[in-house]
Amino acid sequence: MTIIIFWICIGLLTHVYILYPWTLRLKKNKSVKCEKTNKLVSIIIAAHNEENIIEEKIRNTLALNYPNIEILIGDDGSTDKTAEIVAQFPSVRLITREVNEGKAAVLNSLCKEAKGEILLFSDANSMLESSAIENITEMFADEKVGCVCGLLLLREASGTNLEHVYWKGESKLKKLESNFGAVMGSNGALYAIRAELYSELPTHKTVMDDFYITAKILMKNYHCVFCENASAIENSSTSAYGEFKRRIRIGRANYNFFFTFLPLLNPLHPSKAYIFLSHKLLRWLSPFLLLAVFVSSFILTKEHIFYKTFFAIELLFLVAALLRVRVCSYFLNMNFALFLGFCKSFFKEKNGAWERVDRN
Repeated sequence: MTIIIFWICIGLLTHVYILYPWTLRLKKNKSVKCEKTNKLVSIIIAAHNEENIIEEKIRNTLALNYPNIEILIGDDGSTDKTAEIVAQFPSVRLITREVNEGKAAVLNSLCKEAKGEILLFSDANSMLESSAIENITEMFADEKVGCVCGLLLLREASGTNLEHVYWKGESKLKKLESNFGAVMGSNGALYAIRAELYSELPTHKTVMDDFYITAKILMKNYHCVFCENASAIENSSTSAYGEFKRRIRIGRANYNFFFTFLPLLNPLHPSKAYIFLSHKLLRWLSPFLLLAVFVSSFILTKEHIFYKTFFAIELLFLVAALLRVRVCSYFLNMNFALFLGFCKSFFKEKNGAWERVDRN
């Protein structure tokens, strides 16, 4: 039984981290119908204590090459001068909340106020390239497209993490998944949806708004596609610990709504189910698969030299991670953060309030 557990877990981990991207390449590149449009686009920006970057964000947004936009910024109980800075721009609609209730609550408020046919979400610290809106909106010419995800480019602010490498890999996956119309999750830096497809976000506990909104659109049988010609630029985190805390929060949010996302496994939509299983579900289970491999390989060291060697390699990997060898450390931290997020998901939250991670 131990041998079976070992090899099943090895097989699943191999699929997640190695085989899955290659299986997506079996499908030929599929183009999406594109057509220039002049539809009103509501740009939705949630902000909390962003006084150092919010003016640059507004000026960047006003300079975008698209003629028909409205900008809505929600200030979520900031204790700095965020709201004061935003108020200096009369063309921007500012909605303030006295208490930090969380990004989800702010997005719900902003989307109710938005008048656009297309809602475009962007983080306060994400700077968009000039043609981003124009290129994203063109893809909504295809009536089956409900969500379009842009390209996130991370500038590494320090040598403490490999977040920029991770996002390059994620972008490649999104491009491949786009051929199936099932990009499994947008990124908060830049994505757009049809306004009528917005699903109100739960506010009673932490939620990853970009994945939740995208997943709900996929459940409504609309396509989610990737637009690599629309990019947003951010700096990677200046704090390794801050990035670790952010990953714990992401993990907690995913486990909080684990059962909400299971309809994506619907066998009537096999491509979508396969992509969700491979890209998300098995990744969320990776900490437990890795732990099962570690324990089972230790038990099996008495059985064969192969398992002794394998267990020794695992120990060397752990030592390398503890000594902060970058790849080993990053991989271990990512999965450990997921595990802590899982544990935290069992505890009650006061609300979905957020803490910003400095990426400026």
